[in-house]
Amino acid sequence: MVMILLIKNRLKRVLSTVNAWGIKRPWIVIIIGFVFLLSGCGPDLCSNELLFENASPDKSYILTSFERNCGATTPYVRVLSLRVEKEGFYPDKYDDWIFTLHGPKNIKIEWNSNNSLIVYYPPNEDIPTKVEKWRNVNISYVVDGNL
Repeated sequence: MVMILLIKNRLKRVLSTVNAWGIKRPWIVIIIGFVFLLSGCGPDLCSNELLFENASPDKSYILTSFERNCGATTPYVRVLSLRVEKEGFYPDKYDDWIFTLHGPKNIKIEWNSNNSLIVYYPPNEDIPTKVEKWRNVNISYVVDGNL
């Protein structure tokens, strides 16, 4: 019910703005806006495929590996993200991304302890994200030519 009221109030504001512009048929402007939104000009339309999850030894942290596809004009991205065990998996929570690698490459991980993680990845020059500390977890990286 609250969501409907929010949408209704926003539509009223849009209509009053459109009327101030002197447009005779404001509904056409709104319909065109929805068409643009649905055609891919709107919010994030990326797909995320979960590859694996791995918990820390004490189960307090969950490492998630997923592949992100944002369409034909961008490369696939392998992402490693960390989260606290009690939180759900949200692929768009960029603060939790600890490692990203362009392309469909294999990645291996190993927990050394509750607060120490090793990421093994293939030789690659295109690594946009490589975080060495996330909260109290220390992360080290090893290039592995066998992956």
